[in-house]
Amino acid sequence: MSEHSTRHARSRRPGRRGAQRPRRPLVLRAGLVALTVAAGVAVSAPSNAQAPTRDEQPVLLAADQVTFDEQQDLVTAKGNVELSQGLRTVRADSIVYNRATKVVTATGNVRLVEPSGEIFFADYAELTDDLRDAFIDNLRVLMTDDGRIAGNEAERRGGVLTRVNRAVYSPCELCEEDRTQAPLWQIRAVRVVHDAEEKEVRYKDAVLELFGVPVAYTPYLAHPDPTVDRKSGLLAPTFGNSSDLGIFLRGRYYVDIAPDQDATIELGAFSEQGLLLGGEYRKRFENGRLQLNGSVARGEQPSTDPADRDKTYWRGHIAAKGLFEVDDVWRWGFDVNRASDETYLRRYYDVRDDFLTSRAFVEGFRGRNYAALNAYAFQDLRYGNTVEEPLVLPMAQYNALGNPNSLFGGRWSLDANVLSIYRDTGRITQRVAVQPGWRREIVSGFGLVTTLDASVLAAGYNTDRADQAPDYAAGDGSGTDFRLFPQAQAMVRYPVVRYGESSSQIIEPIVAFTAAPNIDNDDIPNEDSRDVEFDETALFEPNRFTGIDRLEGGTRVTYGLKTGIYGYKSGQATLFLGQSYRFSKENDFPTGSGLEERLSDYVGRIDLMPAPWLDLNYGFRLDEDSLSARRHTLTGSAGVPAFRAYTSYTYVDQTTDSDAVERDEIEQASFGFGSRLSQFWSVNASFVQAFEPDPGPRSAAMVLTYQDECFTFQTVAQRDFTDVPGDDIEEGTTILFRLVFKNIGEFTTPAVTTGFLGGSSSTQ
Repeated sequence: MSEHSTRHARSRRPGRRGAQRPRRPLVLRAGLVALTVAAGVAVSAPSNAQAPTRDEQPVLLAADQVTFDEQQDLVTAKGNVELSQGLRTVRADSIVYNRATKVVTATGNVRLVEPSGEIFFADYAELTDDLRDAFIDNLRVLMTDDGRIAGNEAERRGGVLTRVNRAVYSPCELCEEDRTQAPLWQIRAVRVVHDAEEKEVRYKDAVLELFGVPVAYTPYLAHPDPTVDRKSGLLAPTFGNSSDLGIFLRGRYYVDIAPDQDATIELGAFSEQGLLLGGEYRKRFENGRLQLNGSVARGEQPSTDPADRDKTYWRGHIAAKGLFEVDDVWRWGFDVNRASDETYLRRYYDVRDDFLTSRAFVEGFRGRNYAALNAYAFQDLRYGNTVEEPLVLPMAQYNALGNPNSLFGGRWSLDANVLSIYRDTGRITQRVAVQPGWRREIVSGFGLVTTLDASVLAAGYNTDRADQAPDYAAGDGSGTDFRLFPQAQAMVRYPVVRYGESSSQIIEPIVAFTAAPNIDNDDIPNEDSRDVEFDETALFEPNRFTGIDRLEGGTRVTYGLKTGIYGYKSGQATLFLGQSYRFSKENDFPTGSGLEERLSDYVGRIDLMPAPWLDLNYGFRLDEDSLSARRHTLTGSAGVPAFRAYTSYTYVDQTTDSDAVERDEIEQASFGFGSRLSQFWSVNASFVQAFEPDPGPRSAAMVLTYQDECFTFQTVAQRDFTDVPGDDIEEGTTILFRLVFKNIGEFTTPAVTTGFLGGSSSTQ
């Protein structure tokens, strides 16, 4: 401090003195000591004063010019004025501090920045000396999530409660061309209260406006403020109409129990059914997580007997999922899913799965080793199906993989498993299997790539009630069987590459020779090899069955050709075609699989992507004799971001008798498109059509969407053509409107469902 400024600081002459100096901080011990100050001079509290609390922190003043009026006890600061206490700051063109009343008056471009990050803008404000209480004219608030509150006048108390009168709230950006134009949507209220302590924004007599037009009114509305990740409260309800359920209303209440757990309670009322009570509970532990779901309802249950269709039953479902870490290697968990009947989940929750799977497991990971112990239970949701679901207890497995070049220049592997399948009235099977293997890849100096594979499978089976359905074994008795199955394969590839000016081409012939002893699969229960999917991905597999209950023995040669063109900048096209020949006559492949003859069907794949606007993938299987199609799969998409269409087509001929008049065929296609009509508008549509074995449409849907930075509006139209005889779910059409207001929540209008031929599908 200079000698001149010291002399003025000690002067006691009454009157007004001004000082214009370089911008310096001024410390005000608000509420602790009397303020005696000249421009740029800081007066601290006595040395024996206690350290200030958070609410009694010193107030720091900085300005271009500071004037002290000793007679009126006023401190006036002008020009880029900044007043701060802790993380709370006030900026204005001019600030006057009255020491007698301890009131700070700010005028001109007032900006108050809160510790939470909110910013208050005003033309005039009166604040207490600790900056926690304030009265503000023409307030504008920018919240941390870009939401905005504006009002004629506002009052702030204790630094936590802000009350704005005749206010509006909106998270939408204002129109750049005309900022006086109303935002896309806003809430206009008689009073808006932001409670920072309760972390809640409350509205009194609120009116929702779209494009400046009032569309909805509520006497009270509340939602969490931007600092809240979650908060207890009522979620947006769902209401609508369905010929299955009648007029319904489904409400949910969210409960924030603790930082590590929460719950959601659901209550549904239906005019054609009873009440539904459901809920969800979630909890995180230090070493895992838990999630529980369930519901119960009183209503009609589907029945083939007309006399039973008017009866009411208790129906429901349960779902539980958990995952827990034991240490760095081991973890355990469970996933339980059960329903009271086949159609409950589809009717009340629109779940269309054919099966529900429940699982309990323990598994461990260490390096390239994996071990697991599993138990499985299944529930068949296909209405009218009488096949008994098995109980798998246990299913244990261990997989290990060695280091490269760890054994004779190659890598060893070991796979082992234990399986037990139990049925109340069907076959019971136990299996133990061990399969060590070895693999090595050799690249010659002229580019020939040779891959050697060898393995030995040792498996033992114990079977009870083998003659009872489901009977997938050739034998009709029970007993114990053992098999030892060595197998070796050598694959040779010779990729040849040609480099052009704009692209490169590759031609890669592939030949594999597989050798194994002939195997007798009779009397071995077939639990994992029922479905044979012969395509280009399975052509070179040593065993082309899906599991190990059926093994492909004998010797065979497999050959194929892969070629492709790859553009340096963009675009590519590839083709693969292959076939195999089996030297032995014996086989266990079913007729129609493509592998029942010694010379297999042709399998291949074509991938075309000449430019970003086109992508086609076509897989096929052709009869080796007639070259007729036995399987086609096509997926494709074409277009630009403004409009892009896609399709998917599947055809499978499952006929087991080549001379059959009626063929067992499955043929289905789906079509759709998506288009971005403008910056905010888009439309998507899809349609599924079945051709074989039951021709007709399956489903159709169209969604029109408007989405910007603060609002999403969707029009959803769905048509379900599924109608299962004897089921309580029939085909119908659903139309609903979905509105999502940023920071407020989601609202769904009544979902109107119209029945077809006397029925309808569930709307939600």
